[in-house]
Amino acid sequence: MKLFIRRLQSDWASWLAVAFIALLPFGRLSEVPLSVFAISLAFLARDAGNRGHIRAAARFVLPLFLCYWVPMLLSTFDSFDLHKSAVQSAAALRYLAAALALSVLLAAPSARERVLRWTAWLLLFWAADAFIQLFFGRDLFGIAMHPDRLNALFVKKYQFFGPTLAMLSPLVLEHARRNWRPLAWAASFALLLGAVMIAGMRAGWLTMALVLATYMLLMLKRENRALRRTVLTIPALALIVLAVSYFASPLFQQRIDVTRAFTSGQEQAADASSMERVPIFRAAVKMYREHPLNGVGVRAFPKAYMVYAEPGDVHIEKSGGTSGATHAHNVVLEVMADTGTIGLLGLVLALVFLARHRARITPSERRDAFPFALAVFLILFPLNSHFAIYGTYTSSLVWFLVGLWGACLRHEPARRDRH
Repeated sequence: MKLFIRRLQSDWASWLAVAFIALLPFGRLSEVPLSVFAISLAFLARDAGNRGHIRAAARFVLPLFLCYWVPMLLSTFDSFDLHKSAVQSAAALRYLAAALALSVLLAAPSARERVLRWTAWLLLFWAADAFIQLFFGRDLFGIAMHPDRLNALFVKKYQFFGPTLAMLSPLVLEHARRNWRPLAWAASFALLLGAVMIAGMRAGWLTMALVLATYMLLMLKRENRALRRTVLTIPALALIVLAVSYFASPLFQQRIDVTRAFTSGQEQAADASSMERVPIFRAAVKMYREHPLNGVGVRAFPKAYMVYAEPGDVHIEKSGGTSGATHAHNVVLEVMADTGTIGLLGLVLALVFLARHRARITPSERRDAFPFALAVFLILFPLNSHFAIYGTYTSSLVWFLVGLWGACLRHEPARRDRH
């Protein structure tokens, strides 16, 4: 009976995880499945066997969460927006509960395989839907293209589409690498790459470049010899996709032209190419210098920006003087500005923990965790432009993936193969 109940839990949990991905385009609806995971932890803990699994999963999840949460908490004491910082820090505890529940409920390989399989098809559908919107002006659901960007199912939140597709692409590509023919893997990569390109967000472009570099390196491994034939097709496919995207999408052409501004070496050109983010970066550095210990407070950046922005700031002028930038647009700068040196120390400790943790796990655990770990790396890659790292969208996505990462680990004290 217990085995049947655990199987049932594993089944509904895998579909709930797929629902989280499926609901990402629709505002904060993805919070619903994540909240169900968080609440389910209390029910799981009623069983003695589950309590053991939760404690084991906590050895991985809890240290990472503390590196994230303690700086948030400490930033609230002298925050520029005490109420918002306090609420954000308290609400973040749900991520810990959700990640632990995911680690326990999706521990069965079949459950994680279901998540990967249906997520792969879902993301490929998003990509195909984007091309339909590009060529016909409306997607399969009748959603018109946003005036500023291709948006597909993301409607008004168009800026999330391309980067989200790119950041989650390892879930598609890893499922395809394990289960599909090499040609299907290459076609999946080409479809995802094209959709990210025509979406027009350069954060997505850089992310796909990182994905391409990662898989080019993976092709050198012995177990991927069946895929090595695709190594020669990847550059050709990439060039074809880029060419088609350039000629089919005026938006893509415009973004390419703006990006060329970096080559001029002039600050004004670089500022235009970075979408007027240089003033935001300066303000973030100024916040850190003035509040080096614990920053201006988590999610208090908008209020602090009105104080630290330079006279004539373009973002404040656009709003008529009522508001400015909402976040630093870079993970390192956001941590510096919002949570100060304590936050930076948390980042370093998290990296040290992950490096030590990787040395302790088995090759099979690394293989199972790879797509989720790579997706987290892509979200937090420090040389890219970012959404608000402490914001609900990015935080939910990161801790959802950490939960799946934790589910891949057996957390057994028994002997392990060390390589």
